[in-house]
Amino acid sequence: MFAFYKSALSGEYSSPLCADYKSEWRKCGDDKEKLIRLSLKQQSIPFVVTHAFHNKGLTKDYVKEFFGDYVKGKKLMDCDGVDGYSYSLYADWDYANDLVVETDVCSIMWTVGASVIVQKTKCPVIYVSNRSDVHLVCEGYNNVMVYLFDKSKVTIEDADSDTSIIIYKYSDDASVETGKYCLGKVKQFNKRLKL
Repeated sequence: MFAFYKSALSGEYSSPLCADYKSEWRKCGDDKEKLIRLSLKQQSIPFVVTHAFHNKGLTKDYVKEFFGDYVKGKKLMDCDGVDGYSYSLYADWDYANDLVVETDVCSIMWTVGASVIVQKTKCPVIYVSNRSDVHLVCEGYNNVMVYLFDKSKVTIEDADSDTSIIIYKYSDDASVETGKYCLGKVKQFNKRLKL
């Protein structure tokens, strides 16, 4: 974690962290929940997943060991200061088990082959990164936003016609496919990552 922090402060791989973010990070100390909450802020996720992709102190094994249960979808509340908003993180999720998104914001890292289930009427924001390759299933009346990073891939297996999915690709290597049961509206946009 120290190597990641040092790299982040110096701006070695992007612009240096702003003063407010540095201050928030220092307040976390070694408190794992505070660090996870900071990393799940929607402004933090792109920074964290990009640095993890480049293995700047945040390898898959380190994240799984250091953060334990937090990488298995533990629900955290109000990370962005929005009352009632819920957050979760999945790292190296077991593809044999469906990943049911039960939070408003969900970050998925290093996960290959898993079905990501969005329950009826849910409208989550999903971040997919670190060479993840997941299959999205929307059960109906969904409005889903997906942020796709690095060499990650999302296959939209099933989406009813009343579902809308907006995908922002932050890498030319990221890919999206639609299955034959994808009847929903899917829009893709290429974006540039500004860290």
